[in-house]
Amino acid sequence: MSEVIVSIWAQTDVGMQRPGNEDSFLVADLTAGSSGLSESTATHKVGERGSLLVVSDGMGGAAAGEIASEMAVTTLRELLQEDSVNDDISQRLQRATEAANDRIWHHAQDNPELSGMGATVTAVLVQEGAACIAQVGDSRAYLVRGEQIKQLTKDQSLAQMLLDFGAIQPEQLHAVPQNVIMQALGTQPDVKVAMSAVSLTKDDCLLICSDGLSNKVQPEEMKRAIADSPNLNDACQSLIDTANQRGGEDNITVVVARFAGDALEPPATAGSITSSLRQIGPDFFAEKLMEMAAQSNEHIDEAAQAQTDDDPEEEITQRLDKRDVDDKHADDGQQSDGSSKELFATVLVDDAPEPTSGEARLPRKSFALVWIVALISLLLIGATAYFFYNLYLKPKQAPLNPDHDAGHDVAYLRSAFSR
Repeated sequence: MSEVIVSIWAQTDVGMQRPGNEDSFLVADLTAGSSGLSESTATHKVGERGSLLVVSDGMGGAAAGEIASEMAVTTLRELLQEDSVNDDISQRLQRATEAANDRIWHHAQDNPELSGMGATVTAVLVQEGAACIAQVGDSRAYLVRGEQIKQLTKDQSLAQMLLDFGAIQPEQLHAVPQNVIMQALGTQPDVKVAMSAVSLTKDDCLLICSDGLSNKVQPEEMKRAIADSPNLNDACQSLIDTANQRGGEDNITVVVARFAGDALEPPATAGSITSSLRQIGPDFFAEKLMEMAAQSNEHIDEAAQAQTDDDPEEEITQRLDKRDVDDKHADDGQQSDGSSKELFATVLVDDAPEPTSGEARLPRKSFALVWIVALISLLLIGATAYFFYNLYLKPKQAPLNPDHDAGHDVAYLRSAFSR
């Protein structure tokens, strides 16, 4: 009978400057109901419920971050242990991650002293030769296959947003604050989980880590540490030692898993990691941009409604105009419900007939695009000025107090997307 065998090791370290460790990790054989680094879990056959690997980086200061990250990994294990195995693997993992957000959020609301606590999470559920990945925040997952290494997740951070929008180039990332993230578990009542999946091959190594490692160790160095270490235990220790030697300003957590078994193809047959990786659902930043468009359209509609309320005659002409537009959609075999979830369909496409003399029209939806572009332009101009100031004008300052938890302050840029 074909099978997948996984060998796992994990390690966490407080680092060189933090007074406590707010990171948490989990490795679990969900089929056997066991977790931790016991002999039975460290190497096991992947069963029908799958194997779960999680890294969570807490934030909120004092004990709050530690509580949030522990709640994240515990909730994932509990819910995936009980969930129906008949459901799609990605649906199971996404539901459990959303439930972890809900649990942390309500716990913080019920305990004012924990207000503001949250946690990043990168969770990998392995089942039947595939790894499904849930991502919130900026902890990361990498896959090593022979001479290849690829980052499987995308940071939900200010730096990644500026890179995606073309405001900076990859070589300029060092000048961008690395600890400003767009969302985390428990900081808002709802969370958008980025989902992806990758097909595994024999001897693939999966590495999951907090930003205490990824901010200090480059991907090629991760690959080399795994290749040069006699076992996974030594690989984890080597990576943590490197991060600490380079300052160790943050907590450092790493989980490494190696896969084997006759159910997996050899790497030569499977091809590149990129060809094995697929995104499930919309891109995080694209979805945020769509939200902005929808919210700006709501503002336009509210303004138009306010104008209509002040001018009954205008209301009549606008209703007639709307009827003309709806008739045109009906003629085209389309259904018009007055709204659209597609950004470009909403702000770029306006197939209503041009008004003739004497007709009144609602403001075109394309004004929403102007509003969005203006907002993004202001953000990018401000970011560029910030980088220029830090690189060329700002005087050198003494290092920050090492007890200050600057990492994952989550300078809630969500507000920039929700206004």
